[in-house]
Amino acid sequence: MKPTLPDGLPGKVLECIQLYRTPQIRALKKNIASYCGLDYTSTTDRNIRDAVSELRDRGEPIISESGRAGYYYSRADVDIVRAELLSRIAKMSKTVRALERKEVGQMRLAL
Repeated sequence: MKPTLPDGLPGKVLECIQLYRTPQIRALKKNIASYCGLDYTSTTDRNIRDAVSELRDRGEPIISESGRAGYYYSRADVDIVRAELLSRIAKMSKTVRALERKEVGQMRLAL
């Protein structure tokens, strides 16, 4: 189920992140919340991540890296996000296969 975001939030998040164009200076979620006129809470944090996900689904080149806080906007660095997402897919696929093996093993024991 797709999350319901506050009206206009993805657009404001995009405006903010587009101000940051290099990996050296990144938009932190607390900065994005402030730019959007929001208090920074766990709900705001989730809404910002959901907005970034929605924007990426539209093709916006919003860059982030595991282990480094913040986002920046760069068409030249799209391969960074691509590699991060492919890594997550591989990890999720491994988990799915392990769950399937466990389920099959338990079904055999039940017989």
